[in-house]
Amino acid sequence: MPDNRRITRSHAERRDDKLATRERLVRAGLEAVLEAGWAATGVDKVLRSVGVPKGSFYYYFASKDEFGYALLESYQGFFLKRLERCFGTAADPGAAERPLSRQMADFLAESVDGMRRFEWRRGCLVGALGQELGGLHEGFRQRLETSLQAWEHVLADTIRRAQARGEIRPGLLAERLARGFWAAWEGAVLRARLARSPEPLARAVEDFTHLIHS
Repeated sequence: MPDNRRITRSHAERRDDKLATRERLVRAGLEAVLEAGWAATGVDKVLRSVGVPKGSFYYYFASKDEFGYALLESYQGFFLKRLERCFGTAADPGAAERPLSRQMADFLAESVDGMRRFEWRRGCLVGALGQELGGLHEGFRQRLETSLQAWEHVLADTIRRAQARGEIRPGLLAERLARGFWAAWEGAVLRARLARSPEPLARAVEDFTHLIHS
């Protein structure tokens, strides 16, 4: 009589192994795309870096597009956690109520540290894919727009809290300010990679701070 407990455990082990390998492929894919771009990132190279056989890609992802969507989902989760740390959330009122100038300084510091750690070779996945949009599936455009909207929502809420505390003028439209900041920030990330310097990032934050206090 078969040992059903062993069969069940084997199925669970295989599922866990698949998920673990899939996550390793996503991490390797993120590193490759952040440095070289989507078009220049070959699936074969990602597979080799993780030690996965060349013919096994479709065991983990139905297509290269699905692989790209997984990269975006992973990056978005990482970036939203950064925004939560820097700007706070409703569930973390202590962080959320820090002065906006401190929150922006924290965001700048984390961003500079991340880019400097990789010698300015890596930027923002959303911005990088946006620059390659002409060669991407329509699904990427929708997901990129959704990602940016989420960032705008976080920053707009942060601005409204600062307005309620009297830190900045109440007549300013939080949503417009948030859209403008992220548009400027994506350009600053590109300039920082080109210059290999934190100065463009610092200027973006400085310009935004000047705008909301002028």
